[in-house]
Amino acid sequence: MRFIHKKAVILSVAVLTVFLLASTVAQGKYHFAFMERVAITLLAPVEYVLAKIGYSVRQTGLFAGEIMTVYRDNQALKAQIAELSQNNVNVTEILAENARLRAMLDYKIGAPQFDFVTAKVIARDPGTWTSIIIINRGAADGIAKDMAVVTPQGLVGSVVNVYDNAAKVQLILDPRSAVGCLVQRPESRVAGIVEGSGSNPLAPRMINIARDADIIKSDKVITSGFGGIYPKGLLIGEVMDIVNEEGGLLKYAVLKPAVDFDRLEEVLIIVRSREPVPVPPSATQVQPGQPSQPAQPRGAGR
Repeated sequence: MRFIHKKAVILSVAVLTVFLLASTVAQGKYHFAFMERVAITLLAPVEYVLAKIGYSVRQTGLFAGEIMTVYRDNQALKAQIAELSQNNVNVTEILAENARLRAMLDYKIGAPQFDFVTAKVIARDPGTWTSIIIINRGAADGIAKDMAVVTPQGLVGSVVNVYDNAAKVQLILDPRSAVGCLVQRPESRVAGIVEGSGSNPLAPRMINIARDADIIKSDKVITSGFGGIYPKGLLIGEVMDIVNEEGGLLKYAVLKPAVDFDRLEEVLIIVRSREPVPVPPSATQVQPGQPSQPAQPRGAGR
């Protein structure tokens, strides 16, 4: 009996529910509007959260895309800057080389009495850094031993060894070198020998100068032309200091070379000179009781 009673109650509730729904539909739309409000109220926070998540995902995607774009642009700009920097270095190097070559061309034009071959300095002798350089011209280019080597600034040295496509040049800084020279100043014209100094490799000396000879600081020293290797008139350097030798009648002059030997890149080899070779004055006859002239060092008059 109890089971039948429960069944009747459930049936009654069901019938009542159907009746209420039917009556609500018949009377209007209030129930559905209410349900809609309930649904909107319940679902709105979910939709808001989903919308925020979707917006964040879209923004994150856009931001990531912008980062990748900025990264690619940054890499492209870096590559462009590197290329422009290298181009700037190349242009600067070309301009510097053009300036040096133009100076050489002007020197050639101003010295028509000489025939030149242009060469690049490709190495220095490691054992004698301030004494020997190696150039990229040799016997195949008409280079021979004892040819003078110059730059537009002045005298460099002479060729001492020749190979097919290279040659060694002994600088005037080498203590083994000896260059006949004279003071360019018209009132002086004092002659002597320029040789390298072992104690100061970058400052050669003009030696064999009489104690009372007319030579002063700032005098220009040029080649004398005696000996047949160095033509007359090539600038060697400028007198920086004059030192009296101890216990003798001589002095020597310390020179600042006309050429910057630390920056040698191109040189000119004089392969032919149309100038007459100067003849050194004959030795003065020594009178009885007078001291003889001091002996010339090896290589004097080159």
